[in-house]
Amino acid sequence: MFTIGLFPNTKKPSVAPIFDWIVRYLQDKQVPVLMLEETAAAMNCPELGCSRERLAESATLALTLGGDGTLLNTTRELAPHGIAVCGINLGQLGFLTEIELADLTPSLEKLIRGEYYIEERQMLDAAILRDGAQIIAASSLNDVVVAKGGFSRMIRLKLYIDGHLTANYPADGLIVATSTGSTGYSLSAGGPIVSPALRVTVITPICPHSLNTRSLIVSDKEEVRIEPQATHDDIVLTVDGQTLYHLKRGDKVVVTRSPFRARFAKFVGSSYYDSLWTKLRRSDPDDSV
Repeated sequence: MFTIGLFPNTKKPSVAPIFDWIVRYLQDKQVPVLMLEETAAAMNCPELGCSRERLAESATLALTLGGDGTLLNTTRELAPHGIAVCGINLGQLGFLTEIELADLTPSLEKLIRGEYYIEERQMLDAAILRDGAQIIAASSLNDVVVAKGGFSRMIRLKLYIDGHLTANYPADGLIVATSTGSTGYSLSAGGPIVSPALRVTVITPICPHSLNTRSLIVSDKEEVRIEPQATHDDIVLTVDGQTLYHLKRGDKVVVTRSPFRARFAKFVGSSYYDSLWTKLRRSDPDDSV
């Protein structure tokens, strides 16, 4: 049976009325709705709550209500279970979300009728190696970033591709992004926009102290290793801008292609480039074209 897993951003006040409307709409259409127990309690509908195990077993499709951050968090959780995600944009740019509020009703109708296809996206796995042992492992849909913390001085980062020393960046940090994440932090740091159809990894330095430093695009099959060179411990690893780990001197960060792939529900006729054009213009208030 077609079952929706709902993942609202409970911290956004604007989510509640839209969430209530969606639940009533889906129930009127006889579509079962499930939520994680803690989220259901926060949204005042404990009767919809269930365990993570049950949701992973029963949900046909996940709907997120929020922005890209909500979708990123949900996708990382559901990717190992093969559940596709469709985002409803209640944020700003919403590069990853598929549904705008103005199109909510017809979009939900399409989902219920099965008028969508699944698009898979590359993910990354990041590991911290300390004294030869792996101490942290995390998955990312957008990017993995090694950067200085609050310390003002730059750091030096040695970059190895498949074990070969490739660059030695004096910079504030280094971004390792998927093609999906190329429109995120990497883009802000001057990196290229890469079609999500390409299975590549984009490496972009943050504020490099060099005039000839550029982004590097490598195959997603190649291992990326970053070795920070600093005399202090104020260096951090962030995953999708949401999870932070503190690095110590001598730590290494290894980034590889994840065995899991993110799955997104897309509508027939939707275009990545049309969406890119629309959402990039949102970030430019002076664009009146």
